[in-house]
Amino acid sequence: MTKLLEWITGAVLFLGVWIALLTGQFGDIQENRQLVLFSPIIAVAMFGIYSILVIAYRVATFNDCEDAADELRKQIKEARLDLASKGFKFEEATS
Repeated sequence: MTKLLEWITGAVLFLGVWIALLTGQFGDIQENRQLVLFSPIIAVAMFGIYSILVIAYRVATFNDCEDAADELRKQIKEARLDLASKGFKFEEATS
Protein backbone atom coordinates (compact mmCIF):
# COMPACT_ATOMS: atom_id res chain seq x y z
CA MET A 1 0.00 0.00 0.00
CA THR A 2 1.46 3.34 -1.00
CA LYS A 3 1.59 6.32 1.37
CA LEU A 4 -0.98 8.17 -0.73
CA LEU A 5 -3.40 5.27 -0.46
CA GLU A 6 -2.84 5.12 3.31
CA TRP A 7 -3.60 8.84 3.66
CA ILE A 8 -6.68 8.61 1.46
CA THR A 9 -7.96 5.61 3.43
CA GLY A 10 -7.46 7.44 6.73
CA ALA A 11 -9.16 10.57 5.41
CA VAL A 12 -12.15 8.62 4.08
CA LEU A 13 -12.54 6.76 7.39
CA PHE A 14 -12.30 9.99 9.38
CA LEU A 15 -14.76 11.80 7.13
CA GLY A 16 -17.17 8.85 7.19
CA VAL A 17 -17.27 8.77 10.98
CA TRP A 18 -17.46 12.58 11.14
CA ILE A 19 -20.40 12.79 8.74
CA ALA A 20 -22.16 9.92 10.51
CA LEU A 21 -21.80 11.77 13.81
CA LEU A 22 -23.09 15.01 12.32
CA THR A 23 -26.13 13.35 10.75
CA GLY A 24 -27.00 11.52 13.97
CA GLN A 25 -26.35 7.96 12.79
CA PHE A 26 -24.75 7.04 16.15
CA GLY A 27 -27.44 8.65 18.28
CA ASP A 28 -28.04 12.11 19.67
CA ILE A 29 -24.88 14.21 19.99
CA GLN A 30 -26.41 17.59 20.91
CA GLU A 31 -24.27 17.99 24.04
CA ASN A 32 -21.04 17.37 22.02
CA ARG A 33 -22.08 18.91 18.69
CA GLN A 34 -19.51 21.73 18.90
CA LEU A 35 -16.70 19.26 19.53
CA VAL A 36 -17.79 17.09 16.60
CA LEU A 37 -18.13 20.13 14.34
CA PHE A 38 -14.61 21.39 15.12
CA SER A 39 -12.92 17.97 15.20
CA PRO A 40 -11.40 18.31 11.67
CA ILE A 41 -9.79 21.61 12.67
CA ILE A 42 -8.54 20.05 15.90
CA ALA A 43 -7.13 17.08 13.96
CA VAL A 44 -5.25 19.37 11.53
CA ALA A 45 -3.85 21.40 14.45
CA MET A 46 -2.72 18.25 16.26
CA PHE A 47 -1.06 16.98 13.07
CA GLY A 48 0.76 20.31 12.73
CA ILE A 49 2.01 20.14 16.31
CA TYR A 50 3.16 16.55 15.79
CA SER A 51 4.97 17.54 12.59
CA ILE A 52 6.77 20.42 14.29
CA LEU A 53 7.84 18.17 17.15
CA VAL A 54 9.16 15.49 14.77
CA ILE A 55 11.13 18.07 12.77
CA ALA A 56 12.55 19.65 15.94
CA TYR A 57 13.59 16.24 17.29
CA ARG A 58 15.28 15.22 14.04
CA VAL A 59 17.13 18.53 13.79
CA ALA A 60 18.26 18.23 17.42
CA THR A 61 19.54 14.67 16.95
CA PHE A 62 21.12 15.21 13.53
CA ASN A 63 24.63 13.80 13.63
CA ASP A 64 27.64 15.09 11.75
CA CYS A 65 29.58 12.69 9.56
CA GLU A 66 33.16 13.85 10.08
CA ASP A 67 34.62 10.69 8.52
CA ALA A 68 32.55 11.16 5.36
CA ALA A 69 33.52 14.84 5.21
CA ASP A 70 37.22 13.97 5.51
CA GLU A 71 36.89 11.31 2.81
CA LEU A 72 35.14 13.80 0.52
CA ARG A 73 37.90 16.39 1.07
CA LYS A 74 40.48 13.73 0.24
CA GLN A 75 38.66 12.79 -2.97
CA ILE A 76 38.42 16.45 -3.98
CA LYS A 77 42.13 16.89 -3.43
CA GLU A 78 42.86 13.76 -5.50
CA ALA A 79 40.57 14.99 -8.30
CA ARG A 80 42.29 18.39 -8.32
CA LEU A 81 45.72 16.75 -8.53
CA ASP A 82 44.55 14.47 -11.34
CA LEU A 83 43.06 17.37 -13.30
CA ALA A 84 46.14 19.52 -12.69
CA SER A 85 48.34 16.75 -14.08
CA LYS A 86 46.19 16.83 -17.23
CA GLY A 87 46.71 20.58 -17.65
CA PHE A 88 43.62 22.02 -16.00
CA LYS A 89 44.27 25.29 -14.14
CA PHE A 90 42.22 26.12 -11.07
CA GLU A 91 41.25 29.63 -9.99
CA GLU A 92 41.74 30.10 -6.28
CA ALA A 93 38.65 31.11 -4.34
CA THR A 94 38.92 34.55 -2.74
CA SER A 95 36.35 34.04 0.00
